[in-house]
Amino acid sequence: MSKRVEMVCKPELANLLVETHCASTKKVASTILDRLFGHITLEAFHGKKVRIHGFGTFSVKHKPANEARNPATGEAVNVPAKDVLVFKASK
Repeated sequence: MSKRVEMVCKPELANLLVETHCASTKKVASTILDRLFGHITLEAFHGKKVRIHGFGTFSVKHKPANEARNPATGEAVNVPAKDVLVFKASK
């Protein structure tokens, strides 16, 4: 059975915070979200797993360098190694 996933962007989350009286204005709500996501990202990139009970876990995964192809030209492109933030939802 396929679950429907609905995408929500940051301005919609800010509006939700204002509508539920968790924040007084959109600017305050946006600041709250920026600080929350910034803190999660910073902690994860410092090697910590950020667990939010009932929501999920944020962590960093290392992606090694590899070779990819440009789909338009078929030309080989070198992709450098990088660390990426990953999220695993709670059950």
